[in-house]
Amino acid sequence: MEKSVVEKIFDSAHKSYDSFLNFATFGLINKWQNQLISATDLKGYVLDIGTGTGEIVRKLREKDKECFIYAVDLSFNMLKTAKNKVFDEKILYIRANALKLPFKNSSLDNIFFSLVFRHLPREEITKELRRVLRQYGTVSILEIGKPENNIFYKFIHFFADRLFRPIGRLIFSKEEWDYFVESIENAMKISEIKPFFNKHGFNVKFLEKRFFGLIHLIVLEKIE
Repeated sequence: MEKSVVEKIFDSAHKSYDSFLNFATFGLINKWQNQLISATDLKGYVLDIGTGTGEIVRKLREKDKECFIYAVDLSFNMLKTAKNKVFDEKILYIRANALKLPFKNSSLDNIFFSLVFRHLPREEITKELRRVLRQYGTVSILEIGKPENNIFYKFIHFFADRLFRPIGRLIFSKEEWDYFVESIENAMKISEIKPFFNKHGFNVKFLEKRFFGLIHLIVLEKIE
């Protein structure tokens, strides 16, 4: 079976991804991830979707030594990198599709996304999250936010597509970089977050902006 664009991107970028992400976020990605974890009430069974090189997993294990962590990704190379970075008997690395999670209904307490949520069909993934989460379980999301101001959004899009492209192309192919730029279009405005997740049975417990509003930290709670 031919690999998807997502698999190709992350299979090829696993060695340089951490360095690239640190450069692209001016070294702030670790601070944001730690802030998201601190805003989350960790419980027994935790899932990291799109685990990549395992940075969220590493930080979760540092915060809580007892929780059982599932790390899911489509990329075999990313999973291998993550496992080499953080190996623990209470961490299970799984190659799986986020839209068809290999978990029973109401079996997880916490779910994390770090710069992954916008790459997924919003309606489909939210329904899948409700399926696998226990009542009052949480979803914690670190994601690019789309500016409310259209002129500012166009500037950000230009920055990613033109000014940043030469650096991105050192790591990614044209097809892969185009995929990243196009994914910005799927980012949510902060005004869209509460109405969307409320409609799908989630209460927004924590919502803060970072980096001039271009980064959103969100913690959702599954309700009736």
